[in-house]
Amino acid sequence: MKDTVFYEQVLGLKAPWTVKHVDLCVEAQKVTIEVELDSKQVWADPTNERARAHIHGWTTREWRHLDTCQFQTVIKARVPQLKYSSGQVQELAVPWAERFARVSKLLQAFVIKLLQACPNTKKVCALTGLSWTTVNTILNRAVEVGMMRRQVDKIVYLGVDEKSMERGHSYASILTDISGSRVLDVVPDRTLKAATTLLNTLTETQRAGVKGIAMDMWP
Repeated sequence: MKDTVFYEQVLGLKAPWTVKHVDLCVEAQKVTIEVELDSKQVWADPTNERARAHIHGWTTREWRHLDTCQFQTVIKARVPQLKYSSGQVQELAVPWAERFARVSKLLQAFVIKLLQACPNTKKVCALTGLSWTTVNTILNRAVEVGMMRRQVDKIVYLGVDEKSMERGHSYASILTDISGSRVLDVVPDRTLKAATTLLNTLTETQRAGVKGIAMDMWP
């Protein structure tokens, strides 16, 4: 099997994307996968169903991917900016990475699994060879996605409790989903205001669906 075909299957590429070239540098222990777009591809215009989008320009971009054996693997491609009839210009979304991300979706998912197993950003950086900024960006994005998903979750039983956070009398109030065995939110202090703030992090529909709350807090 040709290396280009191999990496097309590994990346799950389909038309109009293909692997043009694979560059293996043993000395640098790095593999660069050059991906190209079919020049004859026609793009729809989402702002006008009767029109077509036009290529306004190109940007050469690179993404870190999962390592191939012991070699650091990078995807490289020229990505077009599409101009619509409305005048709007938007960079085309590539199938292997989120828009404006610096890593592939598969590497991003792997980093999240590492963070779940070892919640230490510095150690995950050492294991993956990624910068602290990149790993932290992946973490923050995962939290944002999780928060968006949580807004539609049905929560039946809530737990509200307090926890001493530091030496002395420094407390935080914690809201948990008892059935889901997860922490929903944490706020400073152990007051009525803190408890109210926690409950207001849920949507009105979620609050209406709650059947019971277990609470053991200071008055």
